[in-house]
Amino acid sequence: MRGAAFVIAVGLGIGCRDKALEQLQAIQHEVCACKTPSCGEAALKKVPQQDVKATRDSQAAARKMMECMAKLYLSERPSTDPDSEGSSSSADSGSGSGAATP
Repeated sequence: MRGAAFVIAVGLGIGCRDKALEQLQAIQHEVCACKTPSCGEAALKKVPQQDVKATRDSQAAARKMMECMAKLYLSERPSTDPDSEGSSSSADSGSGSGAATP
């Protein structure tokens, strides 16, 4: 994982001198690899609070982390779709029981 962050850093032209940005990008990859919101939140706690200079690249990494977190939160949100799997039992019990049959 660390090697991938280095390759990305060199590709973006920021080099390996900016350790804080390299660390931020590694955390971004960790957050985006998570499958649950709690995993993503744990990775976000590793974000340095002071040493990251606000640049276009650091802001892009932060934006990507937030996009990944949003996807994680949406994946655990209950569906409001009445046709989705698991909602048929509640729909059947509410409207089908009171209907008269000829």
